[in-house]
Amino acid sequence: MSSNFIEKDQDSYEPVSVVKCYFAKNNQKMVFIKLPNGKIVCVPKTTIQSDFLRDRNVLQELIIDDWILRKLGLI
Repeated sequence: MSSNFIEKDQDSYEPVSVVKCYFAKNNQKMVFIKLPNGKIVCVPKTTIQSDFLRDRNVLQELIIDDWILRKLGLI
């Protein structure tokens, strides 16, 4: 399954993708992100390869490991 808010990062040597999303909340180990389609998913912080803002109103582009996106059924 592929979507218009997840793109393969062609510049990276690692298997990662760029995900357009909103910050929802976080805890010590996880970040909850809200996708543009309204779905909220929980992503381990260790799989996020970019910095993120803790602002719920800003559409962000996060670089996330492909294996977790596959496990979540997003790619």
